[in-house]
Amino acid sequence: METAVHHFSSLLQLPAMETRLLSGCDLHVHLAGSFYAEDLLAIGAPIFREVDWTDRDFLDGYNNSLDTELDPIKLFAAALADPENGFARLKTAYVFGPDDSGDFDRFMWKYRLFSHLWGYGWEQGWETAVAMIRQAVEHHKRQGLDFVEYRAGFWGEATELRQKMQICAEALASECDEQFTAHYIVPLPRNDPLPTYLAVRQLLHEQPQLSRILVGLDFSSQEEGFPPRLFGPLFQRLHQDNEANPAQQLTAVYHVGESFFDKSLESAVRWCHEAALLGAKRLGHCIALGLDPAVAVSRRPQAHEAELVSERLDQIAYDLRFVRQLRQAGVAVDVTALKAEQRSLASLALDDWVERPYTPQRLQDIRQRQTFVLNQLTQAGIVIECCPTSNLRIGGVPDAEHHPIHRLLASRVNLCICTDDPGTFDITLASEIEWVLRHTNFTPDSLAQRLGDPRRFRL
Repeated sequence: METAVHHFSSLLQLPAMETRLLSGCDLHVHLAGSFYAEDLLAIGAPIFREVDWTDRDFLDGYNNSLDTELDPIKLFAAALADPENGFARLKTAYVFGPDDSGDFDRFMWKYRLFSHLWGYGWEQGWETAVAMIRQAVEHHKRQGLDFVEYRAGFWGEATELRQKMQICAEALASECDEQFTAHYIVPLPRNDPLPTYLAVRQLLHEQPQLSRILVGLDFSSQEEGFPPRLFGPLFQRLHQDNEANPAQQLTAVYHVGESFFDKSLESAVRWCHEAALLGAKRLGHCIALGLDPAVAVSRRPQAHEAELVSERLDQIAYDLRFVRQLRQAGVAVDVTALKAEQRSLASLALDDWVERPYTPQRLQDIRQRQTFVLNQLTQAGIVIECCPTSNLRIGGVPDAEHHPIHRLLASRVNLCICTDDPGTFDITLASEIEWVLRHTNFTPDSLAQRLGDPRRFRL
């Protein structure tokens, strides 16, 4: 694939040791996001007229979100008839580029363009599914990666769900050899995670050999509206099941602090800490811990000024719990005022909204809160998976100068550089490392020293 080869070849100019450490291991990759526009056309070419594109929820959502008039059949037909101009239009319709930045919904609609092909492929049988998985893995092998942890979620009733996860795990296992290792992490749907969790456990019970490939669980996709406290019971069960069956340990990773316009910045920072307190060992993105608060609130009118009463009550409870540590970190915590506010909010419905405008002092306190949580994660050995391009485009980071990676690199927190959805963003791990080197003061050697070998964070 031309784009991937181009990105990787430029990184080959780095010294061999730094290249291996920095660009050989990707711990945050969504399998369905690993297909490039060329793959979209190659997979879609023989089947695009057979795929059911008539889902009005998809077409209306895509067209409304991107202010366009998508006709997938015409799009594919034009790309095949006119490899230059037609393919360029197909690529624009699929790749989530700089012009799309700051809108998670726009990302999801473009992601779903490929999902229609992905879903149709799975409906054709395991041979087609395995062929698609191998196509994604081959990209990573050609790009020089030797260790990748893939995330792939599936759908269906319990038996069908287990079958699909088994096919995925076995396909990834078949790609492993002395030069390449793959792991499989299963995303749990935040709106109803238990059935998928039980399906994973049943699969490992029936196929215990898969435990060397199927190693973890993830909470991903839509973050807003799903506070970490909702998943306390599931994490408790996870810990109990791991203790009961040490041979089939499952480790939790967690997308958090990525898209958080529904809450205050204090709550966004808190969510990152709470996900770690639940027992997640790696946190995806954590933009909320690295993006300067003054920049965060400037991204939209009245950004982060309103949040649910339930969130504000959770934040008050958190501040009262950690009052001593927060004060030591330089955060002004007025216990009397917090308890009075707590009593006042008790008369409101949990789904009511409260508004609190930002002041310079409040923004400074949030910076101290970021430092506090970063130090807590460091002490606990938690790892942050930073995905530079994904953060810029999905997270609404305005520019490279204000990217959270600067704050994360300046801290002592465990950190790894990842791609998230390399095909959807038209990037590679090599190009992400190049981006970091280009926009920070790090050299290949100093960046390798700061990050260390990411393989030590594998599940």
